[in-house]
Parts: sequence; structure tokens; C-alpha cells
Amino acid sequence: MPSFKQRDRAKRVEPVETKRVVGNERSALIDRVLQALERPAAAQEAAPSIRPASRETAAQAAARIAEPEPAPTRANLIDRVLARLRGEPEPAQSVAEGMDAVARDDQSLTGRVAQETAKLIRDNDNLARAIDDAAAGRTQPQQRRDVEGDLEKLRAKYRERFRGLAEQLVAGEIGHGKFRYEMGKEVKKLQTQAAILGAGGQANMTDNQRRLLDRSVKDQLAYLDGFVRDIREHVNAGKPVPQRMISRAGSYAAAADVTADQARRQSMADEVAEDSADLWEVRVLGVAEHCNDCVEYAGRPAPVGTLPPIGDSECGQYCKCRFEYGPREELERKYGRGAS
Repeated sequence: MPSFKQRDRAKRVEPVETKRVVGNERSALIDRVLQALERPAAAQEAAPSIRPASRETAAQAAARIAEPEPAPTRANLIDRVLARLRGEPEPAQSVAEGMDAVARDDQSLTGRVAQETAKLIRDNDNLARAIDDAAAGRTQPQQRRDVEGDLEKLRAKYRERFRGLAEQLVAGEIGHGKFRYEMGKEVKKLQTQAAILGAGGQANMTDNQRRLLDRSVKDQLAYLDGFVRDIREHVNAGKPVPQRMISRAGSYAAAADVTADQARRQSMADEVAEDSADLWEVRVLGVAEHCNDCVEYAGRPAPVGTLPPIGDSECGQYCKCRFEYGPREELERKYGRGAS
């Protein structure tokens, strides 16, 4: 079995040209905190959808139009801020001090928002504790929990759609050609919506995330073609399509997790590129019976984008592992020394 260093890395995050930021790195961090605080969720939800970029494929555009796109979310922005704060002895205090610095240098609305935010953090012990707990990974922000809930609903919805098509196939109501056509359309919709959800909304999708989505769609359609070949063998042999094909069809919904995670991970890679942030990643085992690949990959901190992505292992789209992000020193303190 090849090690992860020998594997094809085509599905990892897209390389982004690193731009060295001149000035105080904390200012860049505080700018992101302010972005999260300045724009209420309702304002983001009311924002108009942007026109699809030229690199969006026709299939993706059709899928996006056919289904309502997930509502914009600040979850990825908050993820990136918390990853930067990880390892700070007093994360809430660091945010408040950074806000004070912004308020001193900026007399506009941004400065006033920063001043009020710093005061709010210092006066509200519950808020400060929530920031500290989230930065330490002890809790998840509500925005991230909302995204996970939306992803679960998306999986359930498409699992039923896929199973419904397979039930029609088994019952002889549709042929394998019609089954392939309808499944292909639904797979494209699912993949597109999962990527948009992972990116934090259509307006936040980058070209890199679109390219990752293209690869995911192509991979899933290739798997679907193999599925249809198996069905055709039964039909050509004069055998009925077995009931197990219903469960197999429903399993295509699990790929939504992998696609959403890839989009979220690309956001972290963009953070490194945009701000030269000291962010590394580590794969963490979830609650499951793990394959050999996942055991090998876990607990080895490395620069963001260099580890095998979730789903690139023996267990494939059923992988229950997840990524953690943070400064190199903090991850190596927790998990041990990683790649140099």
C-alpha cells in the first residue's frame, strides 16, 4: 500500500500564490474579526447572488439554478479567526487588545465598532469564555453547528432521492439508461450544494474551490458509471436488479461530506496565502472503525494542504476523520512533531 507521500495529490487543495502582508499580522486577524461582527447574518442572506464565474461548468450552473443555494454563512470566516487564535494563552483578551489597537488608529465606523467590541468582551464574562473555549477547540461556534446541521439535512434529502430512483429501477418502472441520466443530474446538484455549503455560500466560492468541485463531480460520475455497468450486467443476463442496489444508490449522498470538507479546507489554504498565516493542519480520527490509511495519516501535523484529504483513503467517502487547524507550535505540542 503506497504511503500518503506516494499518492496522487491531485485532489488536495489548490496552490495559491503566497502574498506577504506588510505590517502587523494581528491587524489582519482583527480585520477578519470585524468582518464577522460588522455584517449581521440577515444582511448576508439578503445579499444578491453573484453571477457565476466563467469557470463554472454548465452542469454546475444548471444544478445551482435548479435548487435554492444554501444561505451564506460566516462559519468559515470564524473558523479562520479561531485557528489563528489557537494556542493563545488568553484568546478573548488578545481579541480585545487587537480591537483596542484598531480603535486607536481608525476613527471611522470600523474603529467605533472595534472599541465597542473590545468593551463588550471585557464586560461579558460569558462571551469571553465562549471565545476562549472555541479557540481551544472545547466548543464549536453556533455558525459551525448550523452548517453541520444543514449538511446532515442535505445528505438525508439526497439519500432519499437516490434510493427513490433505485426503487423505480428495481420495480422495472425505469430502465438503467433513465436511471443513469436522473442519478447523474442529482449527483451534480448534491455536489454543487455541498461545495457551496462548505465554502460559506455561493458569493464566497473561489476559483480554487470551483476546480475542486469539478474534480469531485467527475469522480462521482465515474463511480456512477461503474454502478450502472453492474446493473447492466444483471439486465443483460436476464436477472432482476437486486434489492441491494437501493442501498448502494443511497450511499452516494455520503460524498457530500467530503466535498464540503474540501471547500472548507481550501478556505484555510487561502488564509495562509493571503496573510502568510502560521496555520498547519492535522487529521484527527473520528468515532468509527478506521481503515489502515486513516490510522497512518492521523496525528501528523503538516502545512495546510499537504496531507491527504478526507475521503482519499481506503474508507473513501465513508471516512469519519476530520481536520484540525492551528499554529504549528500548538498542533505539535498536542499531537507531536509533524512534517518539517
